[in-house]
Amino acid sequence: MYGPIGLMNFSEKQLVAISFALLGGCATSGDSAPDSAIPGLNAESLQICDSLRRHDFVFTSSADGDRDIYLFDAQTATIRKLTENDVEDHWPTWSHDGRMIAYQSQSDGNREIYIQVMPDGVPVNSSQHEEQDLVPSWSPNGEYIVYYSSRGIDWDGTGPIGGQLYVMRVQGSVVGKIQTDAFTSPSMIAWSPDSSTLFYARYGAGKEGIYQLDLKTGEETALLALAGRFPGVASTNPAAGTVDYYVNTDDGVVIYQLSLVDGTSRRLTPAGGLHYYADWSPDRRDLLVTSAQDATGQLYDIRCIAADGSYDVAVIDDLSDARSAAWRPTGR
Repeated sequence: MYGPIGLMNFSEKQLVAISFALLGGCATSGDSAPDSAIPGLNAESLQICDSLRRHDFVFTSSADGDRDIYLFDAQTATIRKLTENDVEDHWPTWSHDGRMIAYQSQSDGNREIYIQVMPDGVPVNSSQHEEQDLVPSWSPNGEYIVYYSSRGIDWDGTGPIGGQLYVMRVQGSVVGKIQTDAFTSPSMIAWSPDSSTLFYARYGAGKEGIYQLDLKTGEETALLALAGRFPGVASTNPAAGTVDYYVNTDDGVVIYQLSLVDGTSRRLTPAGGLHYYADWSPDRRDLLVTSAQDATGQLYDIRCIAADGSYDVAVIDDLSDARSAAWRPTGR
């Protein structure tokens, strides 16, 4: 399927470790975090956003001082901590069956892609490279994880991490580079529902815009030019025939849905503030959005916004920095 990708095998040690995790190794990951490290849940949101009563979600929060991954359990309406360390854990993404998550972590000193069986499996370093690997996105068919890597890129350790796209075959423990031009700075990567196409953003060098990559042919196509802006892909699970993106405007940062049929864009987030990342609920009735309603704010909350615009309510709204929420798929 992935013609334009060159493949290289993982080490035997890594193959054994990841196979154990994927086949159900569930050793516990340590003691539970103290209550003070649990992000604050807005109880009112449970009455307003129906999806919160039916679907779990994972997200990133700095409630304990560094970024960790947390799980909201819809059945009990409680939040639990999934990662327990003193480093940055970020960008959780679900497997198609809701049994595992992948995320970016600095547990080994640099940014790597980890896979963890939910909820208490031992995290497995699945990218194992001395360069920076970040912003994973799991394919809808469950077979692949795509991410950015600074391999072969001159990064001085500060500022945005440029890089190339890499893909990991989950069951086979194989990594390959996707042949595209390097990226100035990474944003979320989206898959088409049939796992045949990637969507991503570029900015800098006059290439600002939203792009798609056909993984069968290796052909990259510019979908939307956004000259002079700072765009990014907003959700990893767009509906068929669409891609969701955010872009800076005179009215803050706005999330739009781009139609791949007629090229028109539909606004998904309300006026004002900064809205960056979003994730569609399994029934596509609600969006979990990383948002700062105050356009001058530096910390972000997670909000539930109805697809039809009928409500917009804070879900995680404490003084910590909460972002990158993802609903659990229903196929578990």
